[in-house]
Amino acid sequence: MRRPIAFVCSFLILSGSLPVALAADPPFPDMATSWFRYSESVTYLRARGVIKGYDDGTFKPQNPINRAEFLKIVFHARSSTEPVSGGGCFSDVPEDAWFAPFVCAAKRRGIIGGYPDGTFKPEQTVNIAEALKMVLQAYGTDVQEKPGEAWYEAYAQELDRNDVFPRHAYLPWENLSRQRAADLIARIVRHDEERIIPRLSEGCGKGLPKAPSTVSVGGIERSFLLTVPENYAIHDPSPLVIAFHGRTNSNEQVRSYFKLDRELENYFIAYPAALQNENKTFHWSSPGDKANNLRDIAFFDAIVEDLSQNYCIDMDRIFVVGHSLGAWFANSVACIRGDVVRGSATVGGSSVITDCAGPSAAMIINNPDDALSPHKSAMQVRDMRLAENFCRPEADAVSPESLLCQQHRGCDGGNPVVWCPHNQDKESGGTYYPHHWPRETAAAIGAFFDDLE
Repeated sequence: MRRPIAFVCSFLILSGSLPVALAADPPFPDMATSWFRYSESVTYLRARGVIKGYDDGTFKPQNPINRAEFLKIVFHARSSTEPVSGGGCFSDVPEDAWFAPFVCAAKRRGIIGGYPDGTFKPEQTVNIAEALKMVLQAYGTDVQEKPGEAWYEAYAQELDRNDVFPRHAYLPWENLSRQRAADLIARIVRHDEERIIPRLSEGCGKGLPKAPSTVSVGGIERSFLLTVPENYAIHDPSPLVIAFHGRTNSNEQVRSYFKLDRELENYFIAYPAALQNENKTFHWSSPGDKANNLRDIAFFDAIVEDLSQNYCIDMDRIFVVGHSLGAWFANSVACIRGDVVRGSATVGGSSVITDCAGPSAAMIINNPDDALSPHKSAMQVRDMRLAENFCRPEADAVSPESLLCQQHRGCDGGNPVVWCPHNQDKESGGTYYPHHWPRETAAAIGAFFDDLE
C-alpha cells in the first residue's frame, strides 16, 4: 500500500522557512552569499546536530557531497533511524570505515542496493536523482517506478506533488552540493515532522502589513516600488515578480511602460531602484564583480526575503523581468539563482555567461536590428538557456505571432525556452527605435508566467 508523505490539512497553513531575522548572520562565514533559504536549512539541521562544518569553521556550501556523506545526513535527520555496527555489506565498504554503519544499515532497510559489481562507491558524488530516491526510501515512501519513463521521475514527482521539492528547480543528473543537500533534507524533515509546506513563505497567515519600500543591503538602504495583488489573501500564496529597469530609465518609468501591473494582477511585483553613476546612469553591478556573484544579487535576495517574511509568497513561483541593462541583470539573476527563479522574461539584453545554478524557464525577446542589444549576444543567452534547460534545437511557433515567438522542444522539468526575434522597429509614436518595449510584451509575459505552474 502506498504511504505518501504526510499532507497538510487544507485549513492549516504553515510557513516553509525558519523564523529567523532578515539578513541574519549566515550559519558559516562562507555562506554569506548563499540563498537565504539554504542558510536557514543549514541553521536548522545544525541546531538538530545533523550537520556540522569543517575544522576551519567553514561549511563549503558549493562543494559536492558524496554518497556516504549524504547517507549519514539522512540517518542523523531521521531521529527514529539508527545505524548498525559492522561492515562488509559491499566490497568497497570495509568494516572500519566511518560510513560502514550507515551504508550497511541502509542496505538492510532497502534504502540502497548498490551497483551490479557489488560495490557502493561511497566516495562518488551523489546526484540529485539518487538523493531523492535514498531519502524517500529512508522515509518509507512507497514509490513505483513507471515503465517507459526515466526511473527517477516517480521520485521527483512524489516530492513535487506534495510541494516539497519542485521538479522544475533542478536537473536530476546534476551533482548535489552540500548546501542543497541540507535544504532537501530540511524540507523533507520539516514537512514530515512539522507539517510545513516548503513552497509557502513565512508571511503566510500574517496580517496585511504596510507595504515596504526599502531593504538594507551591505549597509546601504536600497529602495523599491511594490505592487500588491488587488485580491491578495493572507492564506493564499501569490507569485512574485522582480522587474529591473535599464541604464537610463528609473523604476518609476519602467513601472509605467512595462504595464505589468495591468497584466499580472494576481502577482506581487517589485521594481527595484538601481544605484546611479556620477553621470546619472544606473548600474546593477560593480567593476570587478565575479560573473557568478554580481553586487545586486544581494539586493534581489534581500527583496525576496523581506517580502517572503511579510506576505504569503509562493516560493516556487519567483520570476524576473527586465529591459535593456535590466534585461542583462534579469537574465543574470535567472542564471546565478537558477535553482530559485522559476522563469525570466526579458527584452533587449544579454547576460553574464557563467555556470548557472540550475534550469529556469526563459522568454527572450530581441530585435535583430537592435544596435543597443546585439542580436548575437541575445542568441548567446538563448543558447546558454537551451543548454542549461536541456532543450532540443527544434522549435515551434507560439503566440504572440507579432513577436515571432518560437518555443523549443523537449526542455527538461517543464522549463521552456521561448525565443522571440521580433521585427517591430518603431515605438507607438512612429519613431524608429528597435530597442523599445513592444506593445504586446506585457501580455506575452503574463501568459508565459501563468503557464509555469
